[in-house]
Amino acid sequence: MTNVELYIDCFPDYKFYGIEVEHNKYFGEVVKDSNGTMIFINTLQPEWQQLHTIVHESAHADFDVFGDDKRHSMKTLLAEKQAEYVANHFQIKKLPSISK
Repeated sequence: MTNVELYIDCFPDYKFYGIEVEHNKYFGEVVKDSNGTMIFINTLQPEWQQLHTIVHESAHADFDVFGDDKRHSMKTLLAEKQAEYVANHFQIKKLPSISK
């Protein structure tokens, strides 16, 4: 079992989907609707970033903090700050690279 799978198992109430988005600033997102909560993770990001994104997006869902359609609105900025605060609490860091 991979580290990503271990993290996903910590949030059994959510459906996770790995997607490939080539934009280097897209990490993931959460969608909550009548079918439940779906979390999308960009699998093209490094593993440490995927782990951070799992926690970040789950924080949005766990604490019901969502923004709106306006990228820089106060509601969106506050929701992002709160989710990032939770994710940073776990201090998921970039793994050191092994040089040959």
